[in-house]
Amino acid sequence: MRLRILLSVLGLSVVASTAFALETDRGWPVQRHRVELQLQPELHRLEAVDRITVERGAVAEPYRFLLHRDLQVTGVSFDGRALEYRSRDRWRPRDFFSRPDYRELGSFSIVQQIEVTPPADGWPARFDLEVEYAGAIYDSLHAPPVAYSRGFETTSGLVDPRGAYLDGGSFWIPWSSSARFRAAITTHLENGWESVSQGRRDRIVNEDGSTKTTWSVDYPEESLYLIAGPYTIRERRHGEVQIFAYTYAQTDAATVEPYLVRAGEYLDRYGSTIGPYPFSKWALVENWWQTGFGMPSFTLLGDRVIRLPFIVDTSYGHEILHCWWGNGVNVRYEQGNWCEGLTAFGADYAFKLEQSEEAGRAYRSDQLRGYLDFASGENRDFALRDFRERSDYGTQAVGYGKSMMVFHMLQRRIGADDFQRGLQEFYRRWRFRAAGWPDLAEVFSEVSGQDLRPWFAQWIDRPGALRLRLGEIRRSASGWQVEILQSPPYYDARVKVRWSEGSERKESTLDLDGAQSWSSLPPQATHVEVDPDFDLFRLLSRAEVSPTLGQTLGADSTLVVLGVATTGAMREALREMVGAWGTEVHARIVEESALRPSDAVGRSVYLLGEGDWAARARSIATQATREATEVLSRAEAESLALIFAVRDPDNEDIAWTTILPQDAAQCGALGRKLPHYSRYSWLLFSGEKNLAKGQWSLRSTPLQADLVRSR
Repeated sequence: MRLRILLSVLGLSVVASTAFALETDRGWPVQRHRVELQLQPELHRLEAVDRITVERGAVAEPYRFLLHRDLQVTGVSFDGRALEYRSRDRWRPRDFFSRPDYRELGSFSIVQQIEVTPPADGWPARFDLEVEYAGAIYDSLHAPPVAYSRGFETTSGLVDPRGAYLDGGSFWIPWSSSARFRAAITTHLENGWESVSQGRRDRIVNEDGSTKTTWSVDYPEESLYLIAGPYTIRERRHGEVQIFAYTYAQTDAATVEPYLVRAGEYLDRYGSTIGPYPFSKWALVENWWQTGFGMPSFTLLGDRVIRLPFIVDTSYGHEILHCWWGNGVNVRYEQGNWCEGLTAFGADYAFKLEQSEEAGRAYRSDQLRGYLDFASGENRDFALRDFRERSDYGTQAVGYGKSMMVFHMLQRRIGADDFQRGLQEFYRRWRFRAAGWPDLAEVFSEVSGQDLRPWFAQWIDRPGALRLRLGEIRRSASGWQVEILQSPPYYDARVKVRWSEGSERKESTLDLDGAQSWSSLPPQATHVEVDPDFDLFRLLSRAEVSPTLGQTLGADSTLVVLGVATTGAMREALREMVGAWGTEVHARIVEESALRPSDAVGRSVYLLGEGDWAARARSIATQATREATEVLSRAEAESLALIFAVRDPDNEDIAWTTILPQDAAQCGALGRKLPHYSRYSWLLFSGEKNLAKGQWSLRSTPLQADLVRSR
């Protein structure tokens, strides 16, 4: 299984390719791969011998395997005897799957099918097959299909003079089934090159400076990686774990040392709270193209990424935690990908909570806002059981945000102690095996003594979010009765109710029961709030959140308006900026001078450059928010680039984002950076540097009420 962690400036997250998530039921199970490999980077070429230990399939059938189509098999032997083989013109999915799911087989487009004729006396029950092959693998780097803040350039595999990257989806070793296997990869490299893979390292430096390195994988795996390049190696011992850094010559010790130190701290942190680290090493590996990929026991970070000052204290911990969730306990993808949310819960969200309770509250609010902007609504939402990998903002909002919130709600429901014991038992029981949401439900039910399967089912098996609103408020001699209404489909959930008594704030927890629930408050209560800390995964009202850039980014249909007062080089630069966003933005570009009011109905709008609409957006901002005047005045006084979002005055579900660059040269950078700031209402830039950012403040929300006025 290819498990990739796509890094953003906000955190690391795994994207799991489904290439090998499909369970084969007709392939031949491989027990072990023993690969000997040489690379010729200038020719993009590899030469390899794979000694494969195979369990017998049908005795009289050929042994079939898949290999990258640009690799040529040069020999196959069994028990010292050469065997005949052939490459089919097209591979046949039914040789490996009795019921192929062709929607999931896109990554198999680069393969060829090899068929090996059995020996005259048939295959033994278990046998070793030696396959020799060679060829060039070079899938040029290409941008992700969507202009997306957490997407880097990708490749199915390449061998380049700057470095080599091969993963399971490269089909660089023979593949015949989804069965887990053990492995040893031995590389013979020259000219200062070193290799990295999962497993334990044995390395020999020869007299001529070349290296022979063997990576032994002594636990069941589902995919093999190979990274190689001109690396300098730094290492240290941390208990039973060897910690490495494979970096380029220009990367100094001051950059690398914090990664070595923090790795040990993260290993201790998660080892003590979940269970023993499952691997014998951890390695930081530098890459010449920008990545944030996470594999079992190592990470591949781009050379610019590792120099971001906050990565080592935030995203790096997320990546290491994936050695427990995703690479330690694997994912049973046909039941939904749970590990993204659990890793975000245990790393990104946990780091926010350590900063402050308010930082944790803001993180939860951001997840709900992301769902509202990018996933809620017809044809966008889907059940967590259907989440496989992230491809855009919508899949992230469900597969990461909703999933993280499920674990947060679970912890609140059963208590922190039982939750932690559940994680430990889940890890102990499923380490190096594939588990699904039902397995999580079973373990947490056992540990907590509650049957949590129906609770899990409501969050995992159906799309949507809980929807709440305040209903009737009654006063009696005994106190207040506050009605909390839930729209169908109904959820079994516990909601926090907070009220004020003079200067004191008090709270209680209410079990929601179908469409209508009542909360009883004392007579001296003066103000009430329902779910004030965003503890439930629910569909927010627009009145609960300020307009943000993400509301425009997440729109199904977008209008781009070129301001009437914007001319010359600035106008052309803004047009080029929109062109770089690609067709996925679903944008129609119009000149403001030709704009009709009906053109903007039902569409979110980008207002580019000065014009009448930009002036109108400024007026809306200053009337709706307290701090807008200060932000807009600073932009004008210091001649800064200004980007800000406001709500369409006629439709709260529609947002306008105004982009006012300093000059034409700045437009390209602003366009590239915009997706990284989706959760903000306003941004100020000088050149490419963000000087300030924030969200417009809110005056009230629909899930709170002033009880004094309700009398």
